[in-house]
Amino acid sequence: MNASTKDITKKNFANNAKRIAAIDIVLVLGTLLMLKYSLLSVEALWTYAGPISLLSALAVGSWRLRKRRESWANLGLGRPKSIRWTILWTLVALVVTIVVGILAESLLANLIGAPDEVTQAIDAQFQGRFENIPGNFPAYLFWLVTAWIIGGFTEEILFRGVLLTRFEYLFVKFPFAVFLAIALQAVLFGQQHYYYQGLAGWVATGAIAFVSGILYLAFKRNLWPLVLSHGLSNTLGLTIIYLS
Repeated sequence: MNASTKDITKKNFANNAKRIAAIDIVLVLGTLLMLKYSLLSVEALWTYAGPISLLSALAVGSWRLRKRRESWANLGLGRPKSIRWTILWTLVALVVTIVVGILAESLLANLIGAPDEVTQAIDAQFQGRFENIPGNFPAYLFWLVTAWIIGGFTEEILFRGVLLTRFEYLFVKFPFAVFLAIALQAVLFGQQHYYYQGLAGWVATGAIAFVSGILYLAFKRNLWPLVLSHGLSNTLGLTIIYLS
């Protein structure tokens, strides 16, 4: 094979990877957004719109991975090489993401002051999402399990694993492609929390997702520290709500 043939082969491979990545993104985000906002309009199901749409989107993403003979292990959920380092990285991720979330939300509150009318309307409509948790152990336990399955595993695999890597393939020829991929998945992650947390929640969770994307690369694309820290962070938040 001569040099020109090799160049053509590489170019065709890159173009094919970009096309596949674009299809993956459209299918995953289409499933996530269309299903979620359809369920939010159903009174009996809106509370579970997030979990149902996220699990459905992850199913689509996993199906697309299998078509290319990939698995979650390829995204960073293989067997950890070092349990000790995984625990250490988990603690680092937990502290960093909590601090970043608090600082981002506080900064936005200082910049915009009181919530705008749109945010107030969203809060009024969905503010009761966790109102049955305080002092209610069965409800607390249900949401705790849900938080680990959805927040710990599903969101990390879907956003830091599937979407971040697909955006990397899509923008491979752009300057700072990795940075762009991290930023886009962070914006989308924050947007997913807007319907019940408002603008401040979008900014805070988006900032957490951005830092998590950086940590994902710093941890050599090992998802376990992010999965575990996300689950622990959700556990802390739900426990505070349970204890009022």
